[in-house]
Formats: sequence, C-alpha cells, structure tokens
Amino acid sequence: MAGRIQGIALQSYLFFGSANRLYQHVKTLLAGQPDCRFLIFDFRLVTGIDSSATHSFGQIQQAVAANGARLVLAHLTAELTRAFRHAGLITPDVVVAPDLDRGLEFCEQSLIEAHRSEADDARSLLAWLESTLGSPEHAEKLSTYCHRLQVSAGDVIASQGDKAASMHLVLEGRIGIFVETEDAHAIRVRSLGRHTTIGEMGLITGQPRSATIRAETESVLYEISRDAYLRIKRDDPALSQALLEYVVAVMSERLSFANRAVGVLQR
Repeated sequence: MAGRIQGIALQSYLFFGSANRLYQHVKTLLAGQPDCRFLIFDFRLVTGIDSSATHSFGQIQQAVAANGARLVLAHLTAELTRAFRHAGLITPDVVVAPDLDRGLEFCEQSLIEAHRSEADDARSLLAWLESTLGSPEHAEKLSTYCHRLQVSAGDVIASQGDKAASMHLVLEGRIGIFVETEDAHAIRVRSLGRHTTIGEMGLITGQPRSATIRAETESVLYEISRDAYLRIKRDDPALSQALLEYVVAVMSERLSFANRAVGVLQR
C-alpha cells in the first residue's frame, strides 16, 4: 500500500523556482511509481506562495491526474486555501485534509475500499462467466485472460475506425454505442448494460471498429485483448470453442434485435 501513497513535505515560501523544481521532482516520482494513486503535499511548514508557484501546482495537478492518481493537500492555511481556490486548483478530484494524519487515513481507506471492490468484481465476473460458458473451469481460465477497467461517464473505450484489438465484458454500468455520420454527428444506436459484451466481432475479425464505444455511467469492464484471444486459441481449444459459441450466441441476439428494430421502423 505504501507504494500507492507518496508524500512530500514542503517548507518556507514557495516561489516559481522552488515550485518548478517540485514539478520536475513529481514527474520523476510518478514515472518511477506508475502504481501511485495518491500524492500528499504537507503544507504545515509553508509560510506563503506566489502566483507563479500556483501555476506550477496546476502542472502538478495535471501530471497527477494523467497518472490516474489524486492530489491530497494537507495543512492548508486560510491564505494558501484562498490562493489555490483563486487559481482553480481545488476541484472535486483534489482532497483537502486538515492535517497529514487525516490525509493518510483518507488515502488508506480509499485503497482498502478499492481493493475490496476489485475482489467483489472478480467474484461477480467468475459467477457470470460460469453461467455463460457452462463450466467453472472455463470461467476460471478465461478470467485469467481478462484485464479490469474502471471508466467514468463520458470516457471513450474505443473509437470508430480504430483497429479492433479487444472485446469488453461489461460487469457493471452502462455503455453507449455511437455511429459517427459523414457530417460528424454521433448517433447512439444502442445502450448496453451489465452482463453484456462489446467488440466481440472485432476481436475475431480484427477489422476496424464500426462504432464508437463510450461509457454512459461509471462502469466496470473486463477486457480480453486480441493477443489474449490468440493465446486461448493456441493453448486451450476447449476454452476457445466455449468462448466462440458464446460470441456466436451474442451476435445472433444482436442480429435478432436489429431485425426487430427494422421491422418496427417499416411499419
């Protein structure tokens, strides 16, 4: 857990030079700790900050977010809080803690909850795969080829025209399928909920994506890459056959849905 939480103690007055060095240090730290999820700054010994330094903190905030982590600011004085708010640096993604202990407690509790959630998701995935593939053994094996993804509303999972490199199992949430027209408009053609799959045709054929896949709500997906699919075909024919039968069943259901939709439109 320690590797996922990194802390930096600051002191004295923060100006452009010191803040810029701090930004460079943060970039190096994140590059060396890609699994970092929280970066805590302790301002207990900071006496003040100038406007150029807040700009560097804006860069730090962007770097932290790009790494999939969150910024935690501890021991902010009223003056520092005003400066950060004025610079637009206190956002819903930034945690403001009254002291370092509270900040660490928040981070540790968040990681515990995330770990518990991932464990629950893994159990739920196994149960779904077992009912889908008809075999606990197949379910266990296929789960080892899956990579968990947690996405937010609005996140693009795959874009129309991209080479298809994976399929996704939607464990929780809702995913929209959008087709982009020639005049650059996006039309939602379907919305898929939990225990559905997306991208299964592209996984098998390797053809470009025919639609854009975007999360409509916060969602949890499990990705099966094309490389993983090819390994399954090579190393486990029985599992490959079970997965193919499931994909055929899904495609049959999708075709039936499309036919019903066309029938309604022709009435």
